[in-house]
Amino acid sequence: MKIIIDSQDKISSMAASMIAEHAKAKPGCAMAFAAGRTTKKVYDALTAMNVKELAGCKAFTVCEYEGLEEGDARSCAYRLNEELYSKAGITQIFTPNAENADKFDAEIEKCGGLELAVLGIGTNGHIGFNEPATPYDSYTHTVLLTDKTKQMNAELFGGLENVPDNAVTMGLKTICESKNVILVAFGSEKAEIIHQLVYGKTSTYVPAAMLQMHMNMTLLLDDAAAEKIK
Repeated sequence: MKIIIDSQDKISSMAASMIAEHAKAKPGCAMAFAAGRTTKKVYDALTAMNVKELAGCKAFTVCEYEGLEEGDARSCAYRLNEELYSKAGITQIFTPNAENADKFDAEIEKCGGLELAVLGIGTNGHIGFNEPATPYDSYTHTVLLTDKTKQMNAELFGGLENVPDNAVTMGLKTICESKNVILVAFGSEKAEIIHQLVYGKTSTYVPAAMLQMHMNMTLLLDDAAAEKIK
């Protein structure tokens, strides 16, 4: 695992440059993108670079809430389209749902697996919506969101009571098998889980801990998120 600590702006630019390098080196490759406040900063930096090779990439949305109408501004698919896909000219887009889970995984396999996965991390260690106790050998599946995850997303939905109970997520096995992984975390609220990711034992109770053994994993942090590993 490679760890880089810098300001949010510099980290966002570094992550964007890494994504651009993969797009240029492997035209048409498959990449997985997570939605979120942290990754939005990365996508803003990436789209400002005008990387034309991104348009040919196949984009796999890491996770999605269940029960939202198509075009709902709170959905991961909508946010990623607004922040990245439409700006980069990406048209080959795959988003998981309960009905297409097997097909979603088959599309990734048809691509020869993921070249790169771009991730954030929840304060409980979830990546995608793989909550604590998710089996490491999981593929795309439906998950019951924990109260902690719902609380983290309450602002987006205008209140805790409006957050969907369920979501569909790319599985831990698929993420782990990505040839390269970038995980970005900002803020002191992520410091404890980053400490567990870096120094804790591999455990299903910290889903992101599976990435400890990934050969091509880069952890990009601001000073606040890194305060417990310095």
